Amino acid sequence: MTENIEVSSTAASRRIEDLLMRIEGEFLDVPGLRLTVSQAQRHFGVDEITCEAILDALADAGVLFKTADRVYGRFFPRLAAA
Repeated sequence: MTENIEVSSTAASRRIEDLLMRIEGEFLDVPGLRLTVSQAQRHFGVDEITCEAILDALADAGVLFKTADRVYGRFFPRLAAA
């Protein structure tokens, strides 16, 4: 029984990792892409909680930005003047 739980947990982790990479890739491929959680949920075909968690993780990692209205887009850091 424990083995089944570990396999299931590993499979779930892999699906989330694949989804995270897919969402990140979409924002990197389409630099002007701006999506709300609801739009991203429909676009990627995932539930709201999972979608927002992944978008927030990408924002925390500095890949995306998040506005006060919960709109996400690709983060472009400004180059520091030399």
